[in-house]
Amino acid sequence: MAPTAFEADIVAVFADLVTLLGLPKSMGEIYGLIFASPEPLAFTDIERKLQLSKGTVSQGLRSLRELGAIQGVGEEGERREKWVATVELRQLIGTILRDRLVPYLERQDQRLAHAETELERDPVAADTAALATLRSRLGKLQKWQSRARTVLPVIGRML
Repeated sequence: MAPTAFEADIVAVFADLVTLLGLPKSMGEIYGLIFASPEPLAFTDIERKLQLSKGTVSQGLRSLRELGAIQGVGEEGERREKWVATVELRQLIGTILRDRLVPYLERQDQRLAHAETELERDPVAADTAALATLRSRLGKLQKWQSRARTVLPVIGRML
């Protein structure tokens, strides 16, 4: 059973979005299908409509649940879990900011600190002009990093 035209359009929107964010396309496809469904979807419905492997659907659902993008719901008399989309942007963005971007920024802080230490030892930096250029570029990266740390909490509060 193929997705409806509406579902296919919504699936494509989310597939493009997650790809832009560096996440697997299948995560966006799964979320898009669940988002476009007025009723909770079972694992097999997702697998059949998107023609994805069991492993891909399983991993996608697990990742989306960890992000807070979907929730499992049980229906009375049913053994299998079904899935609904979290449609509150604030919750979804907040989870992504907290779980993905903050750790990313912390790792980059460490890398930039290490790069600053190593710059003095870099053979290219023996040239005074090259050293000045590289210090300037490192300074820009540090400034961007600082701005990102300042902006993220504001974005979180706005949403």
